Amino acid sequence: MTTQTVKFSQLRLSPLNVRRVKPSAIESMADDIAAHGLIQNLAAYEENGAYHVFAGGRRFRALELLKKRKTITGTYPVAIVVRTKEEAVELSLAENAQRENMHPADAVRAYAALRDQGGLSAADIAVRFGYSEAHVKKLLSLGSLAPVLLDEMGEDRLSIETARALTITSDPAQQVELFNRHGDNAQRIRQALTSEKIATDCGIFVFVGREAYEAAGGTITADLFGKDGSGYADDPELVEQLAEAKMAEIGADLRDMGWKSVEVSTTRPDDIYCRPMLHPAKREPTEAEAAEIEQLSALIDELTETEPESEELAELHERLEALEDALQSYPPELRAQHGVVAYIDYRGALDVRYIRLQSQDGGEGSDRPKAVEGPYSKALIEQLSGIRTLALQQAVAGDPALALDILLDTMAAQLLHGTYSYRLAASVAPIRHAPVIDDELMSGSSITRVEDTMAQQFAVVPEKGRFGVIRDMAPADKMQLLAGLVAITIDATQHNGGGDEARLRTADLYAEAAGLNMADMWAPGCEMFTRMKKGALLAILAEACGPNAAENCAKMKRNDLAVAVAERLPAGWMPTPINPLPSVPEQPEDEGEMSKAA
Repeated sequence: MTTQTVKFSQLRLSPLNVRRVKPSAIESMADDIAAHGLIQNLAAYEENGAYHVFAGGRRFRALELLKKRKTITGTYPVAIVVRTKEEAVELSLAENAQRENMHPADAVRAYAALRDQGGLSAADIAVRFGYSEAHVKKLLSLGSLAPVLLDEMGEDRLSIETARALTITSDPAQQVELFNRHGDNAQRIRQALTSEKIATDCGIFVFVGREAYEAAGGTITADLFGKDGSGYADDPELVEQLAEAKMAEIGADLRDMGWKSVEVSTTRPDDIYCRPMLHPAKREPTEAEAAEIEQLSALIDELTETEPESEELAELHERLEALEDALQSYPPELRAQHGVVAYIDYRGALDVRYIRLQSQDGGEGSDRPKAVEGPYSKALIEQLSGIRTLALQQAVAGDPALALDILLDTMAAQLLHGTYSYRLAASVAPIRHAPVIDDELMSGSSITRVEDTMAQQFAVVPEKGRFGVIRDMAPADKMQLLAGLVAITIDATQHNGGGDEARLRTADLYAEAAGLNMADMWAPGCEMFTRMKKGALLAILAEACGPNAAENCAKMKRNDLAVAVAERLPAGWMPTPINPLPSVPEQPEDEGEMSKAA
């Protein structure tokens, strides 16, 4: 290492200087150098007759500005420390790290250079420059970004969050295309990259397990910034198949235990908390069990007074709880009369609920339909049937006489026939039903939300003094108010892709009475078909237009196929979740609650 003085005209800014992003306050630094001189030396290496500055880039730019102002000339003397080119990247990084925080884009480039050219690991870089290894690893992960995107980051047009989303794909061309299409929008980019994948931390994947998924041939796209190796499973259909197979085995085991009704599902039934719970039978403890319970209770009381934070206290509570649980069970006679529902909860754990069945109707769970099978995902079924709910609400709101009939039907079902409210399409409780529908699916629709119309039409009804205003209303206005309020309670949505058949069929009766024609109010467009898998689109096309039409489109890309399907389907075609449930043969009068209610 040597120190010498050279002319400013002999200096160049080295491409190895890691601070490529122009920092702020160059003008104030130039003013300071003009007033006090260059206090700190620059660092450079010699190459092709010039000295390339690799540390002191801001001071070099300030000198350039002074030369542009004609405050100094090219002969201005500059003191420099001369080092070898091999030392340049590491020393440049160290010099900048000790000063103003570097821009993330600069740090990404620098760390990548130290790794690729200097052979340093993330741990080596972290130790040398005082950062955590996790921080260095995350920045190194951004090194997979296309160079042009690092430039965008350097100009603050690409945020760290969006850059992280782009690293889900290692294809630079796809990264650039997504950034050009969505801009600095991490959520949209992540959705575009994962729309046909499933997160490995979601409940259904956790239930299946990574080992089982990969053993079945499934692959995973890693999330470089996820926790504990999380990412995205590339084959959601395989995950669903494995989960259903695992749940089928659980269902078989439960049936072998003698339960009258067994229902298994990969998602929580939407009405699970509305069903009456079956409580276990409790037996008296044996002498040994009673003595142990008494002993544990005494120890717990003693430790609660003396050592309330003791770990032993928690263990004693667990042992006592296990003993008490052992005294409760579902004996064969209970299992023979009642049912069980098993499903996967949001954490990926198996949840088992024991349900008390009504003896007179042969079991509440017996007529619950499974989620609609076919080309539609559960999420799409819920939104499409939600659109039908909005249309039915609008039709009922415009027919006060029908609304009165629905109100009477709902009250009679509950008060005269003991029907549970969750099995009815309307709720007298009342419970507002406002399905969440993506705006894209409602484009071109003539459906309006009844709640919005009601808010305008009956703005005269105040919160205070409401009853008096309603009493003074004209009969026609009262009926219109009744129609709107009843309409808002109607629920024809297939939650989680399914629902109680009695409720859905009641909604179909109301829709028929209202003369509801969905083709007059809504039509499927590309926005719906782009949410479906290619195989599902071809199945729809084959069913509606014939197998030749599907065969002709089989080689299209999914998005192009979605456009083709939207154009080729006959006028008035409706997806299955929009249509009424298919008719079934009438049951004998002693079977089923609906026939009894009739």
